[in-house]
Amino acid sequence: MGQITKMPTTKTVNFGGLTLECRLTGRAILNIEKRLDESLMGLFIKNEGEMKLPPANKVLIVLHLSNTVHGVKEADVVKAFENFIDDGGNSMELFGIVQDLLGEAGFFGKSKDKAESEELTLDNAKEEESIL
Repeated sequence: MGQITKMPTTKTVNFGGLTLECRLTGRAILNIEKRLDESLMGLFIKNEGEMKLPPANKVLIVLHLSNTVHGVKEADVVKAFENFIDDGGNSMELFGIVQDLLGEAGFFGKSKDKAESEELTLDNAKEEESIL
């Protein structure tokens, strides 16, 4: 009893004395986007396609609403952020964590193994050795 199965797209986030297990499930994405009133990708990309840095409060909302650890309140996340900054951390580190979380959830596309992505054509196909 007490054994927790960690899903492959779950990211452990430690900051300011708080440990979160973040995972962007369908429900989490809907809740985050509803709360932010914008898409998750809209946090980092302007309408013109330029990159932007989201405000820290939006990053904290993503971390809080993607967290799967029971009982973590919004106030706990804010306190952890205050501790994190007081201990010399910076917002850029949290931006990176959220970008990693989005990447693991497939927001930037699925990466393929090189062998899978190579296109097989008649020009580069190896001929099988004849058994005759």
